[in-house]
Amino acid sequence: MAGDPDRSPAARPVSGTVRTKEPSACSEGERRAFARLVRQGFATANEGLESRVRDAKWLAFYYAPGGRLEAVAALKAPTERYREEIFRRADAPGNPSDYPIELGWVFVVPARRGNRVAESLCRQLVERVPACGVFATTRTDNASMMRILNALGFARAAAPYPWRNEELVLFLRP
Repeated sequence: MAGDPDRSPAARPVSGTVRTKEPSACSEGERRAFARLVRQGFATANEGLESRVRDAKWLAFYYAPGGRLEAVAALKAPTERYREEIFRRADAPGNPSDYPIELGWVFVVPARRGNRVAESLCRQLVERVPACGVFATTRTDNASMMRILNALGFARAAAPYPWRNEELVLFLRP
């Protein structure tokens, strides 16, 4: 799921450094820092997070001027069971097997929002996707993330659906 990225379509451009890495190329400290920001943005992301970070396809890091990590995003490799559950709850068309990669864990610290950081992270990740489908979920009240997903070629796939204590919407990119 994507959480609270950039706020404004007329946001300022990114001024820090964006790095994308395969998890195996990250140091343990980088993976821990990534997980720390994910936890800051997603209260429900705790269970098994470290192993899911290691199993991701790509991680994206945004370092503000001065070197502080202030945003993250990932291309995740969710299980078939998880994908089937998302598609079932969303009553989405298509086959979950056609969407083996999830764009998610998009989080920008509040002080850095409105600078197109989330869009930059997501764009760099999506450019790394092999020829296969990608899905993303976001809260129904997260207009900024929906704008980013639409700009990157995702389309809203179904009606909103409940997930834990939130209402989410599914986006697909063939």
